[in-house]
Amino acid sequence: MARQKRRQRKERHIPQPKKPRIALIGFRGIGKSAIARRLNEIWHIPLVSLDEKIEAQEGKRIDALVSERGWSAFRDLEFDALKEVSQMERVLLDCGGGIVEEADGLRSARKLELLKANFFCVYIASNEEKMRLRLERLQQNSSRPSLSQNETIDSLMEVFRRREPLYLEIASSVVDVSDTNISESAERIIQLFK
Repeated sequence: MARQKRRQRKERHIPQPKKPRIALIGFRGIGKSAIARRLNEIWHIPLVSLDEKIEAQEGKRIDALVSERGWSAFRDLEFDALKEVSQMERVLLDCGGGIVEEADGLRSARKLELLKANFFCVYIASNEEKMRLRLERLQQNSSRPSLSQNETIDSLMEVFRRREPLYLEIASSVVDVSDTNISESAERIIQLFK
C-alpha cells in the first residue's frame, strides 16, 4: 500500500509527452497492450487498442472475424479504425502486430503512411531468444487468430523477421524490452519524452 502511494506521488510529477499521438508497434506477444495500459495510468492520455476497437465496432472477437470474413476484411477494418484514430488530438495507440501488412503479408503502404504521418511510433523490440519464449507462451492463448494453417514458433519467427523492417521503417524510436518487466518498459518509453 505504501509502495503504491509512493509510486502514485512520483507519477504525478511525470510530464505528459509534447507529441500527443503515440503509437506502440511491434510483433504479437511483445507486451504492447500491457505497456500501453501502464503508460495510460501514468500519462492519462486516452488509450485506444486498435484490436479492441475493431472488436467493439463489429461485435465479434478478432479470431471470429478472421474465421468468418478472412484476413483481407480484417485488414480493411484495421485501416478504417486507424484512419479514425489518427484524427484524435491526443491518443496512446496500441497497434496489433500486423498493422504494417496487408492480408497477403505484403507491406501496407496505406497504414504505414497513416502511422508515419500522424503518430510518434515507438517500436517495442526484443531479441530473438526472448521473442521465442514469448511466442511459446502465446501459443496457449486461443483468442489469437492463427497467421497460417501450420503455425509453429519457427513460422511465427519468419513472420516476425518479415515484419521487423517495416516496424523499423516507421519507428520514431526503438525501445528494446528484452530485459525488462512492464513497468521498466514503460519507464524506457517515458524517458523518450523527457
